Amino acid sequence: MLKTLALALLFLACGGTGALISRGMLLRVRELERSLQMLASLRAQLQFSRPPLPQMLAAVCGQSRCPAFLPHCLTRMEGGVAFPLAWRGAVESHGGPGLREEDRQQLLALGELLGASDAEGQREALLVQESLLRTQLEQARTRRDTRGRAIFMLGILSGLTLMILLM
Repeated sequence: MLKTLALALLFLACGGTGALISRGMLLRVRELERSLQMLASLRAQLQFSRPPLPQMLAAVCGQSRCPAFLPHCLTRMEGGVAFPLAWRGAVESHGGPGLREEDRQQLLALGELLGASDAEGQREALLVQESLLRTQLEQARTRRDTRGRAIFMLGILSGLTLMILLM
């Protein structure tokens, strides 16, 4: 009885590990999609209405799918922290689940560009960042589609294999 319980827990642990890794890949894709939507929204606001940066970020944050770090950036700015520092702190501490270091570096670079030049310069910088993030999103989707399922199944199969070997 105790051995059966231990084998079942071993199977669940292996399967859960595969599922957790696979879920991380899915979360990265979702967060990159949200970041791209944020860039498109910021670019549109710069082109048409040109509000101050805090208002632009608040408008993006009011959308249903804003990046995980953006509300934290706004909170820091409301607390009197300058935008570049608020952005950096929010991305580093709440950069979004599943994001890799290169994703965070892209978002950190974006924080240095926003508000640093005129509206036209910011729109061009947003286009460049959007292109770079789009490339990372395509790679993340490919990785999720190919490796995500394989890793999940590998977790399940390794759990089954260990159960059979230890029976």
